[in-house]
Amino acid sequence: MLRIRADSSIRARLKRLPHFSLVGAIVTLVSTGTNIVLLKYLHTPLILTYVCVYGIAINLSYVLNSIFTFQSALSLERMALYFGVYLSSMSVGVVLLKIYRAVLTCENWILPLLVLPVTALWNFTFSSIFLKRKES
Repeated sequence: MLRIRADSSIRARLKRLPHFSLVGAIVTLVSTGTNIVLLKYLHTPLILTYVCVYGIAINLSYVLNSIFTFQSALSLERMALYFGVYLSSMSVGVVLLKIYRAVLTCENWILPLLVLPVTALWNFTFSSIFLKRKES
């Protein structure tokens, strides 16, 4: 019985993955464009820029995923949990940025793109837990 319930929970999460991916693509386009302008053309500091742009992306992502992916109501409690997930992901991203900057010889504007696969998986896994629609 436990296995059947776990399997259906995993299937339910995976059904949301395309919606999450679409929202992620939109947010990624906005944040990547902003990162490129700020880092490549305005030469802002890497970590500060990453953190500020990430903060904006979290807000956009929370609203879009709540409405379109998880069909859950916007609430301060869920927003706080969502921010927790994304802030932990941002911390992982900052660590990866520091490692990448130390070992790679590419321009700063490319580095945030390299952390996307790791942070996207992290975000989906944990936000799908906290933003799932409450059963009636």
